[in-house]
Amino acid sequence: MAAPPARKFREPKPIELLAFAYALGVAGTLWDWREHLLGPGTQPPHLVIDLGGLLVISTLAFSGKIDLRSRTFIALYVLLVLVVLVAIGPFVLMMAAPKSALMASLMRSMMSNGALLVYVPLVLLASWSGWRWLSQDRLNWWRLAAAFGIVVVAIATVWDLYWHQTHPMELRSSMAGLPPHQAILAGFLIGVVGAGWGAVTSINRAGFRAPTGGGAIEDRASRSK
Repeated sequence: MAAPPARKFREPKPIELLAFAYALGVAGTLWDWREHLLGPGTQPPHLVIDLGGLLVISTLAFSGKIDLRSRTFIALYVLLVLVVLVAIGPFVLMMAAPKSALMASLMRSMMSNGALLVYVPLVLLASWSGWRWLSQDRLNWWRLAAAFGIVVVAIATVWDLYWHQTHPMELRSSMAGLPPHQAILAGFLIGVVGAGWGAVTSINRAGFRAPTGGGAIEDRASRSK
């Protein structure tokens, strides 16, 4: 008896990756809010948020045709490396050496005005990636939402840092009450709606175009007549 053929998993489309990445950002943001309701908050939700945002940016920036030797690719790659260092670096340092002098110096520097400049590559990369994504195909509302969501998240992230610098003594029981955190969630939700709609539309089109066995039999029968 012949063994059943192994199921083949197709490679996810960029729009499906975007939907997953934006959903990851929403989940991480809501998780962060819950952690702050229970106590001072923990770092794992921030890592989930960062991973979701980085996956969105990477998908927007490197989907479609791109010349690996072009200046555009080199610039995108350099900006992405800088953004990864800014986003993941503090988390790794906090996990590895939370009470070190280097960690204390980093926390002090984050409260300075110069720290805002560190996040400029994030805004630039998010904007550039969104523009490149939109230039790959015809414009519609869900592609615009999928590209615009991460730009809102990037700008809100800089706003969040500025907010904590200018309101150091403000304590709230819920991060949901802070305007920058609300803007970050709004950006991820905008992306989820746009990318999710695009992913569902793409799947429906693929299912509609896929031939079925019954259709093939009927087609052969009609040809024989």
